[in-house]
Amino acid sequence: MRTLILAAALAASAVATADEFWPDYSSGWQFALSESAGPGRERYGVVDAEPTGRAEWRVRVECGVRSTRDGQVLSRAVGTGSSGRGASPGFGGQWDWEGGQKGGSFVVTQYRRAPERLDLPGEFTAPECPQRGTGALSSGD
Repeated sequence: MRTLILAAALAASAVATADEFWPDYSSGWQFALSESAGPGRERYGVVDAEPTGRAEWRVRVECGVRSTRDGQVLSRAVGTGSSGRGASPGFGGQWDWEGGQKGGSFVVTQYRRAPERLDLPGEFTAPECPQRGTGALSSGD
């Protein structure tokens, strides 16, 4: 019985709580994701976030298609919105494109057992953006 209690205590301490996930609301971050858009092209999505002083981030979202040969941007859409954390480990948000057109939403999932990981699954809903895959979370510096 003592072994079972000890094992449960160790397992609980190995799982991150919401406070242990980076980024927190005092720091900015960037999440970038791309997927193939056909021969020689990739669809990309980048979310740049900055703190607002409240329990949310202000985000700038850029999505489009670029050449995998030379990096030239072939199409591009930019928008702004907000992001926050929910009950699940991770964060998400929504935005509108410049000009007031409806943008979409995004979600980035973090791992409770590995809160330090920066290669994370993400999804975008807007057709201008990559649909889903593993992206890179960084401080944006």
